[in-house]
Amino acid sequence: MTARELKRVFPNEYGAWAMWVVPFLSGAQLAHTWNGKTLLWFCFLALFYIFKNPFVEWAIKDPVFFKKRKDKGQLIFVSSVFPLIALLGGIWFFSAADGTSALWVAGVAAIFMGVYLLLDVHKLGRSLVGQWVGVFLLSLAAPVTAVALGGTFNQMAVAVWMANSLFFAHSIYTVRGWMNSRRREGQGQSASVLFRPLFVYWAATVLLALAAIALGWIPGLWALLLIPTSIFIAIFVGGLFKKVTIRQIGFLEVAHTAVFAVLLLVVI
Repeated sequence: MTARELKRVFPNEYGAWAMWVVPFLSGAQLAHTWNGKTLLWFCFLALFYIFKNPFVEWAIKDPVFFKKRKDKGQLIFVSSVFPLIALLGGIWFFSAADGTSALWVAGVAAIFMGVYLLLDVHKLGRSLVGQWVGVFLLSLAAPVTAVALGGTFNQMAVAVWMANSLFFAHSIYTVRGWMNSRRREGQGQSASVLFRPLFVYWAATVLLALAAIALGWIPGLWALLLIPTSIFIAIFVGGLFKKVTIRQIGFLEVAHTAVFAVLLLVVI
């Protein structure tokens, strides 16, 4: 098994890591549980995330892959780690969590995982729909963690899940706008045209959040969560997008995400 193959199947995008680490932290905060059990659950989620790709890439998407290889044993071992972790984590999850909440969360997770796998198999994992499903799936770490650490799958757990999902989804349109700006460089298109989907998305998110506050679904203090992304979008679209590379956008998003994470932990 070569280093290139390992790099291809093991996740190395820090943006995707943040999409489940921040929800994990918010789920632990929602359950008010910060102890050894929390650390152990984090380790389980990390291993689950790391070994998901080898299993999907080799055992699900390309089952004949093993027939061509001399190092079958090594590949089978790496691929089998994921189902083993899933089994052990599932036993722990259902034995320690509230039964009804565990069934609800597991059912929702199974649906999203099934849809994403179907899209991925048909090479649509990077499509707009595939990216949205991926964001919702990774952000499920929030209610999953809350339930695993003794909480319940209630309205607040759903609200934390949605808050994480809506925050991370902005990056889909940020990157797409940046890519459009590079493809259409020299065509004289304004930022308002290049980033129109981002404006529409974020305006809809702000209106949805304010409506949820007005209806009493979430506390008014949650309006603070809208501030970092609103500032980031204003600065980015205001001209920063012309000066940065895709790698630099990743670093900016990490810093931006750190601010959001701190605010989210404060308001929960």
